Amino acid sequence: MGTLLEIRDLKVSFDTEEGKVEALDGVNLKVKEGEFHALIGETGCGKTVTGLTILGLLDNNAKIENGQVIYKGIDLLKLTEKQLQQQIRGKEITMIFQDPSTSLDPIFTIEEQMLEALENELELTKEEKLKIITEELRKVKLPDVEELLKKYPHQLSGGMKQRVMIAMMLSCRPSLLIADEPTTALDVSTQAQFLKILEDLKRETKITAIYITHNLAVVSEICDTVSVMYAGRIVETASLKEIFLNPQHPYTYKLLHSVLGIETDIEQLQEIPGSVPKLINPPSGCRFHPRCEEAKDICKTKIPKLQEISDGHFVACHKRVMEWTKC
Repeated sequence: MGTLLEIRDLKVSFDTEEGKVEALDGVNLKVKEGEFHALIGETGCGKTVTGLTILGLLDNNAKIENGQVIYKGIDLLKLTEKQLQQQIRGKEITMIFQDPSTSLDPIFTIEEQMLEALENELELTKEEKLKIITEELRKVKLPDVEELLKKYPHQLSGGMKQRVMIAMMLSCRPSLLIADEPTTALDVSTQAQFLKILEDLKRETKITAIYITHNLAVVSEICDTVSVMYAGRIVETASLKEIFLNPQHPYTYKLLHSVLGIETDIEQLQEIPGSVPKLINPPSGCRFHPRCEEAKDICKTKIPKLQEISDGHFVACHKRVMEWTKC
């Protein structure tokens, strides 16, 4: 599989009343065609900012200080707002947000909003667009599609609205889907249905996705590759199996053992001491070192680089890289 998207040394900051927030600090990420790539970490680690940067949807107080976002050989950061809107957003890359209620306009019907998503498809007639929309709504297992198109968002449940958003995004035939915590607003049973739909779409359409979440159970269900973020940096990237069975970064290990799961019972639960640092004045060196029980002096002063320690397994940890080098 070839690389569809590559982020290189991306640095993004925000000017706030309290000071400069260093939201992303040298993020490096590769997403291969046809894979579901998970981006996981605690709240505030930079997952959503990464997704918004790809699509050029950052707030006015944001500043891209360095880096590249290469998509199909094009640096998206060099495109104008007009070029992003006409060539990339919706057509090539789409994004599903946490709460579908904030993405759907309450004063328009589902049909009107889905047709608007296809407004750039000038070569299609309205009848052809409606056929595409109807097909996509059926793919996400929504009943009575013809009747649903006449409804307004407030007449749908949270799970139905989220499925409408998926259908709307997929009707544009994108190559890359960015899903930002899409199951957060759903109850457990609806979440399971939603994940089954995504799994079916992954198998049937071969779409590539970046799945942003802090839910490890969701990751284990549908993702192929996992990148772990901490305080604006990628600290580990590996296959799903490697991350769960052989985590190398101390933060990844603690994260996996801080929740109940198949591999962790209640006696094995571990806490991550301390709290996520404020990115207005982040720690020097490795940003995890104040919370790391394995930290050395070098961790406090030198930023660890993301290095490959085995086939496809990358980690940014001085201790782990030194152990690997000695082997």
